[in-house]
Amino acid sequence: MGQLAEDVAAEDEAVVLTRRGQALAVLLSPAEYERLIQTSRRAAQEELRARLAQVRQNVADAGLDISVVDEAIAAARAAE
Repeated sequence: MGQLAEDVAAEDEAVVLTRRGQALAVLLSPAEYERLIQTSRRAAQEELRARLAQVRQNVADAGLDISVVDEAIAAARAAE
């Protein structure tokens, strides 16, 4: 393993790899990468919850039974 990778792992700091001043990639420690992935997943889940709440509200505003939304979600999960 290269010294740069060992330094990143030891110091838990990101290193930006560049070519001619342009960023090409970022080298992260496994811990930092996992933290970013978990943060991204939580944000996506929160966005989904907010959108589902809006869909439920729209369905209710249309005078429909909101259980239709839950049935559609269950059907989509079963199809996975």
